Amino acid sequence: MAAGRTEGHDASALAAPAPRATYRLPFHKDFSFDDAAAIVPYLSRLGISHVYASPIQKARPGSTHGYDIVDHSMINPEPGGEAGFLRFSDALKAHDIGLILDIVPNHMGIGGADNDWWLSVMEWGQLSPQGATFDIDWERIGANGKLVLPFLGKRYGDALETGELKLTVDEQEGSFSIWHWEHRFPINPLTYPIVLDRMLTLAPDPAEPAFREVLALSARLRTLGEAGQPDVFAECEGLKQRLADAFAASSGLSEAAARTIAMLNGATGIPESFDTLHRILEMQSYRLAYWRVAASDINYRRFFDINTLAGVRVEEPEVFQRTHALIFDLVRAGRIQGLRIDHVDGLADPEAYIRALQTEVGPGFYILVEKILGHGEVLRPWPMSGTTGYDVLNLIDGVLVARDAAGSIEATYREASGCRDEYDLLLRQAKRETLETSFASELEVIVSDLARIVLADRRTRDYTIQAMRRALTEIIQRFPVYRSYIADEPAPEDRTLIEETVGAAMKASRMPDNTLHELIAKVLLGDIDSAGAGPSPEHIARFRRRFQQLTGPVTAKSLEDTLFYRYGALLALNEVGGEPSQFGVAPEAFHTANMERRKSWPHAMIATATHDTKRGEDGRARLLALTEMPERWREQARIWTSMSREFAPDPALPNANDRHFMLQQILASWPIALLEENRDTELEAFRERMKGWVEKALREAKRHTSWTNPQTAYETAAKDLIARALEPGSPFLNSFRPLARDLALRGMVKSLTRTVLKLTVPGVPDFYQGTEFWDFSLVDPDNRRPVDYAALEKSLEAVASVEELLSSWQDGRIKQRIIASLLQDRRESPRLYGEGDYRLIPVDGPDGDAIVAFERSLGSETLLVVVARLTDVGRQDWVMPVGEHWTGLSVGAAQGVWRDILSGREMTIGECGGLVSDILQVLPVAVLRKQ
Repeated sequence: MAAGRTEGHDASALAAPAPRATYRLPFHKDFSFDDAAAIVPYLSRLGISHVYASPIQKARPGSTHGYDIVDHSMINPEPGGEAGFLRFSDALKAHDIGLILDIVPNHMGIGGADNDWWLSVMEWGQLSPQGATFDIDWERIGANGKLVLPFLGKRYGDALETGELKLTVDEQEGSFSIWHWEHRFPINPLTYPIVLDRMLTLAPDPAEPAFREVLALSARLRTLGEAGQPDVFAECEGLKQRLADAFAASSGLSEAAARTIAMLNGATGIPESFDTLHRILEMQSYRLAYWRVAASDINYRRFFDINTLAGVRVEEPEVFQRTHALIFDLVRAGRIQGLRIDHVDGLADPEAYIRALQTEVGPGFYILVEKILGHGEVLRPWPMSGTTGYDVLNLIDGVLVARDAAGSIEATYREASGCRDEYDLLLRQAKRETLETSFASELEVIVSDLARIVLADRRTRDYTIQAMRRALTEIIQRFPVYRSYIADEPAPEDRTLIEETVGAAMKASRMPDNTLHELIAKVLLGDIDSAGAGPSPEHIARFRRRFQQLTGPVTAKSLEDTLFYRYGALLALNEVGGEPSQFGVAPEAFHTANMERRKSWPHAMIATATHDTKRGEDGRARLLALTEMPERWREQARIWTSMSREFAPDPALPNANDRHFMLQQILASWPIALLEENRDTELEAFRERMKGWVEKALREAKRHTSWTNPQTAYETAAKDLIARALEPGSPFLNSFRPLARDLALRGMVKSLTRTVLKLTVPGVPDFYQGTEFWDFSLVDPDNRRPVDYAALEKSLEAVASVEELLSSWQDGRIKQRIIASLLQDRRESPRLYGEGDYRLIPVDGPDGDAIVAFERSLGSETLLVVVARLTDVGRQDWVMPVGEHWTGLSVGAAQGVWRDILSGREMTIGECGGLVSDILQVLPVAVLRKQ
């Protein structure tokens, strides 16, 4: 695919009106389509234009997220199936709300016994009709042409000889399978004769028709197996049906099968009794293996390092159509108005996929991609409306940081944690560890691919496997973004990315010969010049594809799921799409980014909380407020360092870095109900939630424990520390509560500022379930807790002034009111928010950078947004940043009469501009509309 294929992009050219605001709903067995239909009237009154739904295709039983789809052809029965979905869809239509659906083209759920396509591949290997569906490397060195399945809880021989691998028969299907707990492994019909012949020896009456049929089936299957014909699938399916019919006609056959299976399943303590079962397994197209083998031997592409999520080759046209047929039907039926593509960076060719998708659903259809942009990375001009908004999340949070506190916050972290390594070094270390553990198998695959290329040229054949592995590791370690997007010819930005990354790797490398790095760059960029026949284009394309599909998962796993739990100067910055080493965003950069987004991606999503964020948005706001009180934060960190040693003396003491993480998370998520006093029920519930969080955080960090090697002693010590620190009467609570109260107030102001910015900068604001009220949730699964929609509805209907709501801010109604007020204004003026110009408004006076002000305008409509970016402004005693707090500051707004959408107040701005103390008289945020 040529580099120029991205030309002509226009993100604003939609076939239907762009969404005004979206609301994320997760569907699963505990939140059904009918549950969602019941809250549609509330969402309509709130001002939501589109529901943004989690995947709805059939997922593995009990799935809480829907990303482990096992059947693309049907709607998930657990939340209500097709009938429930249609009722939900009708409710949306009745309230003029659209539906944006999350789709998962990159992978499917496997394991268990629910994915028929995967079962077919296991049964038939490369002969399966689904052989091209999954991204399997059948040529992987060491796999011997088999699919390696690391699903066993122990080593294969131990699992076999302890009776954990059970041969079974499905009489209705006429099939045999091996089961390991909940996992089914079908037996290839061509190997049935081993079982069928033994059944015949146990026949009470060999002349019985059913046994004569089994004799005939066994003979035919043996013939087919010996002939080695590639097109035996269809005939074997017919033979299986004949076997099922024989079972139905004869109880004696069932008895013979049961006795045969009992013998083949062996007897514990007699190893030789499992020999035949082992022989059957050795004849299959797969090799069962211990789950730890996955890191080095697996030969199917996974989503990250999750063995139960297998990569799908959606780049194949037939696979694309089969996996999307239901979605396209729903689009054509008017049931879906937008699509969100999950993990777009996992695809072989993201742009080609998006183009194919846009062709099917029609030009101008609303499409978003889940794409993490690295620092300074520019979104490619693909035919879509933009990303799901992690870039804006970090932009908005960044502008709320007091950037001059960077040195102090970092120094406090270094003092409290004992960490001395620089952030970039920690990231490279995490990437190396991730490559050597979680993705060792994937690394070996691209090493093998590169070896084929190297060996095909006499000038390069002397490069060793070890050198190739090391050079690739060094390059991936230095990759500054998630991936490149090279198809046939590299785009200029891809060429620059590869050349600069490889150059940095060469400069830092200690390898005696750096020419291998240069060769890898040439292969990736298509600049290879070989002697003789040289490598085949297919081998080059395969290496490039697999390399590009590997760098993204390695970066995500190293950064989001490892380093974000190791490096903790300010946990508010450890967020998906964030760069903790970038301490905040200057107001000028904030405005520049908004102007660029208005120009290039006006309908991209703006997210501040998702199912993947590391902590609740309002918890992050509290931590952002720490940057305005660095000395007080240092004092509290020192108190915690000392006090925590008393709660858990050595050696049962989590290390200093982990303890610093705990303190920040407790501050971020401390329940409002506990700000003034202890309430035993609430305190106990919070302790338990924190224990769950700390276990996950420690395992993600992978330093003292991990998911693959849990160290329960260390985890227990961390949980005990939390329990002691948070028990009633704890001295920690007495020392902690004053800061928690102050931080809660400051965080509340930052939350209101973030909410207003989210609803007024260019883009489509998205609201994760229940975040209209305060969101102090912990990481998944804590952020998937049920939402009290009855309370949200009651609050929305209540009548109260913003002054009243601000004075009782603890209940969260002030946040919901601001959201509802601005969503109503967006409903009345969708083009102003969707297309309006964006202009920075200067703020004059001392500490003017504490205010963010800008204007949105379209035709005769003008909106002036003025919010408190910082709340302290150098005061010793903090007060609510309203009114006289802002004396001496003014904004350069047009003169005339303006009305504040949030408070209803009208004010006149003269020719000298508007006084901030007047604009922010009631609230620390204002959105003024020119009258």
